[in-house]
Order: sequence, then C-alpha cells, then structure tokens
Amino acid sequence: MHNMEIDLDPVFYPKSIAVIGASANPMKWGWIIPANIISGGYTGRLYLVNPKYDKITKLKCYPNVRSLPETVDLAVFTVPSRSVPELLEECGEVGVKAAIVIAGGFSEVGNEGKRLEQKVVNIARRYNITLIGPNTMGIYSAPVSLCALMPPVRPIKGEVSMISQSGNIGTNMLAFGRVNNVGFNLFACSGNEAMVRCEDYIEYFGQDPNTKVILAYIEGIRNGRKFMRVVDEVIEKKPIIVLKGGRTRSGAKAARSHTGVLAGEMKIYEAVFKQLGVVIARSTDEMLDLAKAFTRVPLPKGNKVGIITWGGGYGVLISDACEEAGLELAELSEETLEELNRLLPPYWSHGNPIDMVGDMNREAHFKCLEILVRDKNVDAVIALGLITGMDFFEAFRNFDFVPGEFIEVFSSMWKNYDRIALSKIKELIQKYGKPIIAVTLTAEASKVQSVMDEEKVLGYTSLERAATVLAKMYKYYEHLRRKKSVRGDRLGSP
Repeated sequence: MHNMEIDLDPVFYPKSIAVIGASANPMKWGWIIPANIISGGYTGRLYLVNPKYDKITKLKCYPNVRSLPETVDLAVFTVPSRSVPELLEECGEVGVKAAIVIAGGFSEVGNEGKRLEQKVVNIARRYNITLIGPNTMGIYSAPVSLCALMPPVRPIKGEVSMISQSGNIGTNMLAFGRVNNVGFNLFACSGNEAMVRCEDYIEYFGQDPNTKVILAYIEGIRNGRKFMRVVDEVIEKKPIIVLKGGRTRSGAKAARSHTGVLAGEMKIYEAVFKQLGVVIARSTDEMLDLAKAFTRVPLPKGNKVGIITWGGGYGVLISDACEEAGLELAELSEETLEELNRLLPPYWSHGNPIDMVGDMNREAHFKCLEILVRDKNVDAVIALGLITGMDFFEAFRNFDFVPGEFIEVFSSMWKNYDRIALSKIKELIQKYGKPIIAVTLTAEASKVQSVMDEEKVLGYTSLERAATVLAKMYKYYEHLRRKKSVRGDRLGSP
C-alpha cells in the first residue's frame, strides 16, 4: 500500500473489475471498454453489470453490484452521467474501493453539471471510494495488463508513466509510444479531476519502482501548493516532463469547455516549472523525444558537446542548433586531436565538430566516435550520419561496367555497418556513461528511425531535435546538482 492520502492501488492493481453499464451494442462504450480489457489480457477477474442482459457474448451479465460473487476492487462506469450517483451509492454500500467514471456532462458543461459532479464526489468520500474522472477515457496498467481505455490502444510495457488531462492526447501518446518503441508502465486520463488530481498521480508515479520517467499533459492546476510540494519531492528521483495546454487566450478558453479547468497565465506556469526543475515540452512530438532520451541515455554532466559529422555543412548547422539551445561546443584535448590526426585525412576539420569529409572508411568512423566520447572535455556527443540507412552501392547495380560480385560484397558490408554502429553506440554509452545521440540525415529517415527505436538507440531525424533534447536533459541535471549542493548531498544518478 502506498503511503498516500488517496489510494490508487485498487485503480492500477485491481484484482477484480466490474463494468457497470455493459452493453451488447459494439458501438457503445459499455461494449468497447470490456472488449479492450479482455483483449488486453487483464490478469484479474472481470464482471459485466446491466439488468437488461443475462449474457453479453459468452460472459454472464449481473443485474447489479450486489449480485456479484465478490466485492470488486474497481468499478468502471459506462452509464450516462445522471445514472452515476445512484449506482455509485450501491458500490459504496457493498465496499467497492475505486471507480472510474467515463461519462461527460459534469463540471465541464456548466453549473448544473458542477452540482451533479459535487454530488458524485460527496458519495465517493462518504464511502471512501477513490474516484477517477469523471469525463475520462480510462486508465492503463502494464503490471496487470489492464487496458481500461475507450480507444483500442495496446501500449508496449516500459518505464514511462503518464497523467493526461486530455484523453485523446494521452491515448495518442500511448499509440505513438508503440510506434517509437517507448513503453509505458502506468497511464491515467484524469478527466475533470473531481477527486484525484494530476499531482496525486505524479506522487503515486514518484513512488512506483517501475516508473523511470513521468509525463504530464496539463491544462490547469487546482491546488498549486500541493502540486509544487509533490513535484519538488518527486523531481529529485525522476524527471517530470510537462506539456502545458492552454498557453494562449484561445487555448485557455478551449480548456474551460474541455475539462472545466482554468488554464491560467502561461508565464506563471513556466516560472513555476522552471523553479521546480520540470522539463517543459512544446509538443507531443517533443514530449516523446524527451521520454526516449531520459529512458535510453544517462544525463549529461555538463553542457560541452562533441560533434562528429560526415559533412561540413551539417557540422555548421548542428553548431548553431547547440548554441541556440544553450549548449557549448567542447574544446578537444591535444591527445584527442593527435589520435584523430592519425586516423583521418590531413584535410579534416582539426577541431570540433569533427568533419570526416565524406571519408568512406566506416571503421574509422567508429574509432573517431570512441576517441571523442572518452575526451575528458566532452560531456555528450551528437553523431551525424553515422547511421545511414541506405545501401550506398545499390545505385551502381544498373551499370554494366560495375561487376555484380563487387556490388554484392560491398552492399552487404555497407548494410552491416549500420548494425555495427548501433551496437557500438550502446557499448560506448555503457563504457563511458555519457549520452550519445545519433542523427540520421537521409531520405530513408523514417526507416532508419524505426531501426534505431527497435535497438533503443537514442536517435532523431532532425539535428535541432537532438540539440533541444540534450539541452533540456542538461537543465534537469543542473537543477538536481544545485538542489543537492544546497543540502551538501553528493549528486549521483537520479
């Protein structure tokens, strides 16, 4: 049991679930949600509740929660909002521990909805029921294979947990994570947050041993003091990445009609987030970029970046991107320069970025990468063009004057270099404890991105994304360093 005011264990670790308002109509949430729970492989016991049916498909349907063979841990309500109070009262009377209310039509629609929502909250408090929502798209829990969600999303299991005040954004992140091989451990769409609020989830995720990174889509915060206290405690153990909705006047207006929350002044939120060490994402793509980074590579212990590139122009652009993001180019040591001189042609850049001037010797690329990573002046490395994703020699296949056996040998060799490079990057991260970010610069970028994600190598198809992510990781590290130095702690891994 987690040491919290609100107990979320029966929500994320239920041994038994009742879907109240189960339906035989595949177009209704009362059918879709239990179908998601079953197909997701839930490890506990599932009961369907609706007095209209004896059976739905092959499952027995019970008339009410009193008729169930046991008292369930979690009730999922798929009934209209007006029916919730009476049915929640029944749940309270039999001892149900938690409830997820899917329906909208509460505080987000005006005063009448607010009164109905308050009535539901009062019932939940009277019976000590942990209430999720209302106006929610559900929850996901990898440890018990629970997909109690409205859309048919199948996340992959991993180390990221997320709280979202938007069901669409949250469930899309689960789906995007599957495509990008970013796994999730726990997820909740908090909806109107009538009882359980975003800071409660953050506190819970902070105590969860299987969560390494916390994501949050936030439109507004109702209890600022508790939010700040919780985040200040959790941030020392795990990075918290926040995407704030309602940053503009139009967005704030939309937030009020979405979840009934006041979005607030963005400048105030940003100041608070910066003070707390929260990592701010500017888009869902950037949130996923950051989630990848914090789960795949160690934090940079400084802001000095080493760059290795296959061409000079991209070296110029990544230098600009790093400085604009608040990073600095590392000054390479004399020892590093001497080693590189022995490996590269005499006309190489002789500095950072290391421009390999289109040298085709891929083995030399790997050696240069290790030389750069182990330089004491380098805190992190961005490698451009190391993962090509292309068959360089394939283009010669249609030329009669090029021997076929030549193409076969070198084509096979070239393809194998990418696999070697991915393995080498992971080996060097493990050996030197520094982050390495690969950037692929090819027309085959999407294919290469998929390969890097499959291998869990941190890589992007844009050098600006790489610089932005690295800078935000460093800011998080700096926050931890300053905070712990004030107390006189030694800074280790978060």
